Amino acid sequence: MTSVFRSMLGYGTIISDRVPRSAQPEQSRTLRRGVLATLATCVALGVVYQSFGRNSKAALPQLEAIDASKSNVLPISKEIYRAGVLFSEMSCKLSPRVTPENIDDYRDNLGQIWGSACGLNRGVFTLADYPGKTFTCGVLPQEWNAPNGVADLFAGGRDPKADLEYLGMYLGGVFNTTAGIGPSSCDFKGVAQLWCGEHRHYPWRFTPWAKLLGNKPIRGVNVGSLFVLEPWIAPGFTEWGDDIRDQYTYCVSGNQTDDEKIKALEHHWATFYTEEDFKLMSEYGLNVARIPVGWWYFGEAAGLDPKPYFVPKNDIQTDLDHPITKVIRYAQKYGIQVILDLHGAPGSQNGLDNSGIRSMDPIAERWGDHWFYEQKYRDDTVKILGVMTHYINMLNKNNIDNVIMLELMNEPWVFGDMSIVRNFYIEAITKIRKINSTLPMLVCDAFRHEEWHWLLRSRGFSFDNVYMDTHLYHAFNPSDVASDNPHDDMMKQITASNMACGYGSLLRYKTCSSLPTLTGEWSLAIDDCMKFLTGSTHSANQFKDFGQCKDLESRTTDQWTTLVKDFSRRQRAVFEKELGWIFWAWKVDDVANKDISAKYWSYTKAVEHEYFPKDLEKEPKVVLACDHPVDMTTVILPPPSPPAAAAAANNVQLNSKFDQDLDRLDRDLVNEIKVENKLELKPDFRNS
Repeated sequence: MTSVFRSMLGYGTIISDRVPRSAQPEQSRTLRRGVLATLATCVALGVVYQSFGRNSKAALPQLEAIDASKSNVLPISKEIYRAGVLFSEMSCKLSPRVTPENIDDYRDNLGQIWGSACGLNRGVFTLADYPGKTFTCGVLPQEWNAPNGVADLFAGGRDPKADLEYLGMYLGGVFNTTAGIGPSSCDFKGVAQLWCGEHRHYPWRFTPWAKLLGNKPIRGVNVGSLFVLEPWIAPGFTEWGDDIRDQYTYCVSGNQTDDEKIKALEHHWATFYTEEDFKLMSEYGLNVARIPVGWWYFGEAAGLDPKPYFVPKNDIQTDLDHPITKVIRYAQKYGIQVILDLHGAPGSQNGLDNSGIRSMDPIAERWGDHWFYEQKYRDDTVKILGVMTHYINMLNKNNIDNVIMLELMNEPWVFGDMSIVRNFYIEAITKIRKINSTLPMLVCDAFRHEEWHWLLRSRGFSFDNVYMDTHLYHAFNPSDVASDNPHDDMMKQITASNMACGYGSLLRYKTCSSLPTLTGEWSLAIDDCMKFLTGSTHSANQFKDFGQCKDLESRTTDQWTTLVKDFSRRQRAVFEKELGWIFWAWKVDDVANKDISAKYWSYTKAVEHEYFPKDLEKEPKVVLACDHPVDMTTVILPPPSPPAAAAAANNVQLNSKFDQDLDRLDRDLVNEIKVENKLELKPDFRNS
């Protein structure tokens, strides 16, 4: 979880845009032009698609039926519903929480809707009930009695019930006129929601574990750095640096004897998490723990040599005192369900320290290539998952039945070929289903989003009881973290809170277009300032200083506490409308706890700072937190930095040769006018 790429969400963003254009090689610029040309073609095709129309059912072409008796695949009418819903069956509906009685509470939301939606689709939209007509925000159906367009809606003296119906028609019309459906197609500032059927509306209600959680969404924490060491979570474990940067290099390092290293690991497994941790989780109202493990713990049982990794002496398939089993038993004792997560796969699926072995390749795009492009490592990963399934069966036979899901692999590398990941998932699920026919499984999206709709419509993906894991952070990309003064820090926090609500439409889209989605990792951080967070090495450390860490001490006021608490609630509001959430992480070690940023990554520390309640069960309804944007009338911003303040006072800043030339031309023009007309004009007339 230590990567500047971790929150590359692809939310309306092309990855190459993360690189400054001036820094991109010519072939990248050529590729960009090609992508734009392709997009233009897609838009044109989208217009053709719209002419068949989600608005004109009679014009839809009839698909040829597949004769199942002559094919080894499912009939398409069944196949497509295994994963995502078809775009033509999605709709954008007004939220039922918006009523004629409370519409005044949504005035700010409406203003933002008109400011953004009115510019979509060239500013036009169509309505199914008005064939042959095209409308804009300024030209609405005559029956709406709004000659001035949307500005008339909800004005004094109008019927709010009728206007609410018109608003719903407007939102649906804009959605249906959009050429390509994506994560932001039904993003209307909290007053609308993407609809794709009852079973994907609050989908946690229909999961096999819903009753075990008291008919509540997943509210969990990650048991980070217990079985897969991460330097930033456990900086006190060893002397991390270039030579020791992950669990692999710790095991092969020469600074201790093998016996000393084994004893250190055994002590860590026995003491970093204890029964008391799971007791406290339960008291806080948490109901799930995600336990990341490395492949090496199951290596011998799979016929693979775990060396050089050190593993417990206990037989994981028979000994109920094995450290992993012991932790699962602690969880069971206090009613905590478990997601067993293969965090580190053979060969490393992402080249990060959280996979067990960190890549030192200076080209980040190549991290994870061994796993992606060498069949052996993918085959070995399938073997490991088979053994993990047998392990879960063994636990069930011994009445340790609180493992509700197996996660097939954590965070395949974002730059890898997702079709390879999809095919691996199909192979792994097929094997697991032969060992346990009902075990729920979790597949990770690798920070990729829209393509999973068509990837999972592959004819090979026809599985029940499979769910999607996505990880949403605000702490790694330059666009997330960059700020170099207290004023910008606070604005960054407010922006992150509003963005968190915007991710609700992304999650809704993922649940509708691919699989019901769990946010399996997230935090309260808006920067990457925690020591070792981006790696303990100097040569491969991804940290870039934008000034984001120099004013952390100023974030200790009551106002900051209120803002971070609001950030916590807004993130959970959108997560709990899908399958739920698992915070990263439950805790960090004593050394890391002294870091000023620990409170944004450690759930226990965050509770101490009141960012989370001490009992989630007693918290006011969190799903309402995103109904409105952050109320700026309650925020007192620090003054802008001196350069910004000076720029505001002068009203203009000549930062470029272009501006200087323009200013010179203005003066020349003024002088000419003075000479010809004998007028006294101010040289800065363009700003007067």
